[in-house]
Amino acid sequence: MILVGGENLMDMIQTVSQNDNALFEAVPGGSPYNLAMAIGRQGESVSYMTPISQDKNGDQLAEKLRHSHVVLSGLRVPTPTSLAMVSIEDGVPSYAFYREGTAERQIEIDQLAACLNEDISVFHIGSLSLTGGADADIWEAFASRVKEKGFALSLDPNVRPSLISDEPSYRARIRRLMEMADILKLSDEDLAWLYEGSDQSQALEKLILDTKAEVVVLTKGGEGSAVFHEGAWHEAPSAPLKVLSDTVGAGDTFMASMLVWLTQYGYFRNMAELTLADKQAMQAYAARAAALNCERQGCNPPWANELP
Repeated sequence: MILVGGENLMDMIQTVSQNDNALFEAVPGGSPYNLAMAIGRQGESVSYMTPISQDKNGDQLAEKLRHSHVVLSGLRVPTPTSLAMVSIEDGVPSYAFYREGTAERQIEIDQLAACLNEDISVFHIGSLSLTGGADADIWEAFASRVKEKGFALSLDPNVRPSLISDEPSYRARIRRLMEMADILKLSDEDLAWLYEGSDQSQALEKLILDTKAEVVVLTKGGEGSAVFHEGAWHEAPSAPLKVLSDTVGAGDTFMASMLVWLTQYGYFRNMAELTLADKQAMQAYAARAAALNCERQGCNPPWANELP
């Protein structure tokens, strides 16, 4: 079982204008939410542990996860669903978030700990849930408990600078989690922000000093990805696209597919055994899944029968 924690929300995506008013489509989203959905669609056991609202948006969020074969291990709570206002230009999304007092932030450490059992192989965390506030501290404390219990930890920072009010504290939290992580994926944009003032080669050197992860991957959008192995970075191209619809959820699908691949080949028991060829096969699989997602509007990860 892959255990996933982190935000769920409704993406409010502008579609058209009518009578000088913008019209929006409400689409279930949130980076960890999307990741859980992508894992479930690829046929691996996955449990999503973050609370979901009891409102109508929450009903839609919960139903989409169930349809994608995700187990809902979190509570349904009366507080409202978080919202993200999304604009898309040339296929690239930008976001404004509204999360004060919302359902996905209503967590307690004992409630999260109750989700840990012997069936868990890895816990994944990242994105908005780590930006700040009491819930960010709780997720970090839970990640520490996960490691103490001997489970693997997966991290995708998915940095959202507009939501970070205390940059030094946030960077310190991410570095503490990177030191604990067994699997780490981040984008070139994440890298540039976390190591502001360093060029990419310097930032990559600092990254490797900051993490003990056995699997470290840097994604670079249409330029592909790079995986670290035995002291060097190894580049891989992105998978070919028939047509680019948008990139919403591409990084989440890539991360999810890394975890699916590692699960399918049994590497969570001993990731130190991974060879360069293994990691490159993982990259190729994740890139293909991300490409299929990009051929569709919004986050719409592929199902198992669509992947080689």
